[in-house]
Amino acid sequence: MSFFKPRKVEKNYDLLTSCSWYTPDVAGLFAILGWYLVGLLIAGIVTAPLMFGHVLPLYYVMLILYPLQFVAAFIFVRIKSSRNMTFDTGYALDSNHFGKWGGWKLGIAVAVATIAAGIMLEVVNQYLPDTEGSVLETLEEMMKGPLWTSLLTMAIMAPICEEWLCRGVILRGLLNYTPKSPAEQSERQRGMSPALAIVISAIFFAAIHGNIWQGITAFAIGCLFGYVYYRTGSLKLTMLMHCVNNALAVFIGKFGSDKVADAKSILEVIPAWEYAVLFVLSGAFIWFLINYLKTIELQDPQGNCDVIEEVH
Repeated sequence: MSFFKPRKVEKNYDLLTSCSWYTPDVAGLFAILGWYLVGLLIAGIVTAPLMFGHVLPLYYVMLILYPLQFVAAFIFVRIKSSRNMTFDTGYALDSNHFGKWGGWKLGIAVAVATIAAGIMLEVVNQYLPDTEGSVLETLEEMMKGPLWTSLLTMAIMAPICEEWLCRGVILRGLLNYTPKSPAEQSERQRGMSPALAIVISAIFFAAIHGNIWQGITAFAIGCLFGYVYYRTGSLKLTMLMHCVNNALAVFIGKFGSDKVADAKSILEVIPAWEYAVLFVLSGAFIWFLINYLKTIELQDPQGNCDVIEEVH
């Protein structure tokens, strides 16, 4: 498009679409991480008087702190997207490539696969060191409040904010950024290897959890979320998966027996042979889902994020 005849655009207040024209490369990923840390600092400063002044318990403070920590990164992404909007091609944060099953059936399948992945990762939890005291105290304090505060923070805010950032912005960006070096341009038209992009976005996802205990399992499940996003382009599906994962943890923490709540993993609750059966069944279901996802036709080798050619 000619510089002297730029595309006519109008202001867009759709929070997903408004970010579609920023596709960060690896350098952009570190910029986003930096702004996320700025947001975390700001959120800490804003909520510190509430916590240390004992104005509100932690489970109420988190309702403010949690979304606030993403605001700086959102503003950065929104500004970058606005600057690119006039001339560049956009890639939708949320698309609907569900294959022959359609959205509802695939939604149920990915929800079940999320539970299956959690079961398989219990064996990892079993061999992790005991959770550090401060991390454990924070998690326990968050769970002391009413059920609605835990669900709102962990099963609604976390899936929306983290999936927007880790899959919608970072993974989509790594799949679709325009290469700058001649070597990269000769290798591919845009983005990096999908497998590498999924792994890097999962590492970022693990890192923002801030501790090794959640980080290791977050990386593994983040790879599953990333593959679902790559094949479907659907942020709705990964938000649903994230919601199911976190809501299950909340319900177990709230309503599980003391034995269940205090256990490092399910291996301390049920016999090893029962867990082995669950592990095999879970692995089989995830294999089944992945094979179905492979049948969804890719509109591009870089994945199924819809192209946005114009803004009206």
